[in-house]
Amino acid sequence: MSGAPGGRPRRCVRWKELKHLAANNIITLYHGTTHDFTEIDVSRGKPFKDFGQGFYATQSRESAVNMALRNRNIELRRLKRRGISREVTPWLFTFELDESKLEALNVKRFDGADKEWVRFIVLNRTNEMPQHEYDVVIGATANDVASRTAQLYMAGEYGDVDSDEAVEFFLRRMQPERLPRQFFFRTRRAANLLVSKGRRVVK
Repeated sequence: MSGAPGGRPRRCVRWKELKHLAANNIITLYHGTTHDFTEIDVSRGKPFKDFGQGFYATQSRESAVNMALRNRNIELRRLKRRGISREVTPWLFTFELDESKLEALNVKRFDGADKEWVRFIVLNRTNEMPQHEYDVVIGATANDVASRTAQLYMAGEYGDVDSDEAVEFFLRRMQPERLPRQFFFRTRRAANLLVSKGRRVVK
């Protein structure tokens, strides 16, 4: 085996390169919630969501924190209406995902918020049963502003929901370039790719 300058074997240099490439495939995802858990159960996700019923995570730490706080406030209001006084803890979970492992799964990627993305989230938000067979869906997050805009769109406020004009108006109102990317995991096989890196209470 020939050596590299300094007597170091070329095989070691190659190993470092491989480690660097592997590290580049690792991304960090966040999940904000009021539910503490040790294992992801995709069946506990609620229907009528952007990409369907399953487990959601985002690359935006800020978005996940805001989601945890938002859900805490919603739960506190529900408890108050029922005359119950107790603490609700907002949690931020951190995961790592090796994107190279997604190649073995059925994955749908939306490069941006476009007409196809709009029609896909409307389809899922208006149907309780699964509307696709993807293991993973990756695309823009419909945040609070986008969600209110989507409600108006689905109510026909921008015209016929099947028309390109209504979809284009919806997209302009949403400012899609500001929407963070979310990852949706529909199957247990997909969720098992997430490596937990801990959780903490959101202050």
